[in-house]
Amino acid sequence: MSKYSLKPWKSNGNDILDADDMVVCSFGKYSEQFTGEEIEEINANAQLIVAAPELLDIAEYSLKIVENLPCECDSYNGFTCKKHEWERKLRKAINKAKGADE
Repeated sequence: MSKYSLKPWKSNGNDILDADDMVVCSFGKYSEQFTGEEIEEINANAQLIVAAPELLDIAEYSLKIVENLPCECDSYNGFTCKKHEWERKLRKAINKAKGADE
């Protein structure tokens, strides 16, 4: 498992910082090379990165809840219920966030 920076993360407009103000990632030094539209996209991406630790926590918590839901699969007809579909989606996203194989 990867070791993550302290959370919560925040953006100062140029960098993504952890709770100790250590740089998680930086994009500001290239800002003079970008157009206004590209800077908007960078800022939108930065906000997604800032939310990533909380989203991972929520996904892991949600997986625990979904795992305890009743199964409504119909294996005879090959029907997979929503519970297993959501388990698969949550595991895939969590594994992706942790750098594990899908």
